[in-house]
Amino acid sequence: MKQFQRLLKEILVNGEVQYEPRTEEYILGIPGWQERYDLREGFPLLTTKNMNPRLPFEELFWKLRGERSVKSLFDRNVHIWDANAFDKYLGANNLKDKFPKHTKEWADEFEAWKERLAKGEEDGDLGPVYGFQWRHWPTRKGEEIDQLDKILRNIKEQPGSRYHLLNSYNVGDRSDMALGPCPFWHQFTVYGDQLDLHMVQRSCDTFLGVPFNIAQDALLTHMVAQETDLQPRRFIHTTINTHLYLGVPPRADFWTNPDKVIEFQKKIGEVTQRSDYHEIRDWYIRQTSEEGELDFGKDHIPDALTQLAKRPRERGTLMIKDVPFYESIERPVEDVVGVEGYNPHRWKTNSVMAA
Repeated sequence: MKQFQRLLKEILVNGEVQYEPRTEEYILGIPGWQERYDLREGFPLLTTKNMNPRLPFEELFWKLRGERSVKSLFDRNVHIWDANAFDKYLGANNLKDKFPKHTKEWADEFEAWKERLAKGEEDGDLGPVYGFQWRHWPTRKGEEIDQLDKILRNIKEQPGSRYHLLNSYNVGDRSDMALGPCPFWHQFTVYGDQLDLHMVQRSCDTFLGVPFNIAQDALLTHMVAQETDLQPRRFIHTTINTHLYLGVPPRADFWTNPDKVIEFQKKIGEVTQRSDYHEIRDWYIRQTSEEGELDFGKDHIPDALTQLAKRPRERGTLMIKDVPFYESIERPVEDVVGVEGYNPHRWKTNSVMAA
């Protein structure tokens, strides 16, 4: 999609370098951005790299069920949240000093933890994250609010209301979460028989995370529209801390040199054709230290440049079965939704998620 490539280039040209303490990695970021996706023009699944739609869709269904453990995702071979659950496990057991990030000790213990999780010997708890807040928001009276059920009812009964909200950022529960919600605010709006969704995201792993967020919330718009007899129209995506990961030293030392950063951004700003991005990628790799085995793929810049060199293709079409909302989210994703006509560029990406 052209919108996503526009965002990548904005970060590469105008981004600022920052050390991020949670992941202990460097990032190149901008303070805010907004894109709009017209869902009537096709489903916004990236075509400049191959994405298996099952993965973001399974995560969405997991959120909609209100779960707080990674176990059901893990059992479905979806590993987006594994490292966050492991990090929470280390903190709960006072093991973070014993297994520091970006070390072999951490990696070995992570593999052992996943083996225990597969056997049911670990609970994989993340705390009251995302969907748990959507389905079980606690009140001061000791009760719970099912925000999802409430908006589905209210869209049907009071479509013109400006309170069709899903909020996952609960300040009181934040310290108990493995990771604070990145997309934290979803607001639906109805005009006539058209449904729009505006999502606000506080922190954005642009290369790996944002394409998942776009696909998930485009699907969510379709699902809510189907349940409320409306037509899905637009998904509006506002991102705040919007960044690309740069990895760790010595690879990230390139980005602590202001002259190197200026030279890199000047090259990006002077691009006139897509093949230029391949040349800049090769130059960048020559200028930086090789990533070690433990840190391979933590620097997302090479893959971002490869993606910018690809020309976007036509969007596919979302196919969604006419199944009641709450029944659908209990089923395997492939029984409910799919994307027809999806023809992405297929190439190997080395980027890995920050833990």
